[in-house]
Amino acid sequence: MKTFEYGDDQIGAREVSMTVSSIMIGIGILTLPGMLAKHIQASDGWVSIVTAGLIASVCGLVICSLLKRFQGDTFHRFTARITAKPVAVLISAIYGVYFLLYVAYEVRSIAKISRMYLLENTPIGFISVAFLLVVVYAVSGSTAAVIRLNTMFLPIVLFISALVLLFGIQLMNLDNLKPFMTTPPLELASGTKDTTFALLGFEVLLFYGPLLKPGVRTQRAMLVGIAIPVFLCLITYLYSIAIFTKEATAQILFPTVEIAKEVRLPGQFFERLESIFFTVWIMTIFNTTCMAMETSVSCLQSIVSKLDKRWCILLLCPLAYFINMLPENMLQYKQLGTIISYIGYGTAVAIPIALLTVARFKRGRRL
Repeated sequence: MKTFEYGDDQIGAREVSMTVSSIMIGIGILTLPGMLAKHIQASDGWVSIVTAGLIASVCGLVICSLLKRFQGDTFHRFTARITAKPVAVLISAIYGVYFLLYVAYEVRSIAKISRMYLLENTPIGFISVAFLLVVVYAVSGSTAAVIRLNTMFLPIVLFISALVLLFGIQLMNLDNLKPFMTTPPLELASGTKDTTFALLGFEVLLFYGPLLKPGVRTQRAMLVGIAIPVFLCLITYLYSIAIFTKEATAQILFPTVEIAKEVRLPGQFFERLESIFFTVWIMTIFNTTCMAMETSVSCLQSIVSKLDKRWCILLLCPLAYFINMLPENMLQYKQLGTIISYIGYGTAVAIPIALLTVARFKRGRRL
């Protein structure tokens, strides 16, 4: 029996940009306006968003430098060349655990929002299983297939988001954005930390090095991929403050979805636009979860090289579901998100910078 294979398993600049954007556009953008509004005055959160975007861009360029230095090599192999095999195994384990937690958090989030806006009487556990099984089915195929899903779904998500924001202009009250620049610097720094949490995920490109086409300009593609979610974060935050006020936004769990709930299309063509918006948003969360699961599988395979990909999936899927069901209330759910975010600082910032520094230090030696 023949299996379907893509004629070209390599990815270019467009795929890189869409892959980076797809994994960054997830649950974080839905909750970010409310997080910023809790401790930042008026609309000053734009400063935190722009600063976090610059930090993400610098870290993204570090990752691109690593990929260029070890072009065509896998993350696990060039990590072993830079450090030592035991250290490389430890680093792979850290990334594997991080992305598995990422999967669990995304699955729990999608189940929570689905129950809130779409399936009010369906148990969270059932929604989680259904979503996770679809993710497993997608990851069971090739990596190229997952990446091409990004190029298929991301334009749809951006189009619907633009449509919601376009018709939301009429709801805005620009007076709610005032006064400007009244937030203390320490509060802006705290907001930058929260925003950086929402923009994590671009480090997944570390694991797609062997798929990059020779000569592809990864740095420009990375910056474009980061700029899209940063702009989306910025515009949805300003819309939330202008429509709901700073005080009301701070009390809303998913302000971005609530914007879609308030929007009315001309002619009353759609009565519940938030359902359509969220249904489309599931596409990008699905892509995010697929890439995180595949990366976790890749890390496990690098540690246990004889383990088949499908066996890795069968081992990790129940673990992801178990972690997904651990939070019993909103506080524990937020604590899980905080733990993942702090680990993400290590995987997106600390580890890539450390690896690039050591690689440059060893430049005179043979790696």
